[in-house]
Amino acid sequence: MRAIALFAGVLVATPSMAEQLTFYTAHFPDATSVQLSVLNNSVSQDGDYDFDVAIGLVETDARGAIRYTDTGRHRARVRCDFPAYVSVGTRTYSIEMPLNRSALDDWKENLWMTFCAAPSS
Repeated sequence: MRAIALFAGVLVATPSMAEQLTFYTAHFPDATSVQLSVLNNSVSQDGDYDFDVAIGLVETDARGAIRYTDTGRHRARVRCDFPAYVSVGTRTYSIEMPLNRSALDDWKENLWMTFCAAPSS
């Protein structure tokens, strides 16, 4: 089963995608999509950050078949408190408050929300 279920505004990958939490999906005109998912995470040992995260990437075609899986583990760090930011490599991306919730098309904001946004019911 390759379906992806939408749950509380966050995409959750099905068991066929190794139970990874998909936090961002980009859709392209040819119906290709690229999903970014959390492969693992831990509380950061660096006092400037809250979480250390490994990000994976999967590309699927129009039928949902996997075309490419990036086997690298892209490291990111997330800081929840002000000033909020997400860091990847040597780049630091500020997370501006309030978030632009009408257009959640920024993978960095989605990653930050996955770890830092208060759950709502």
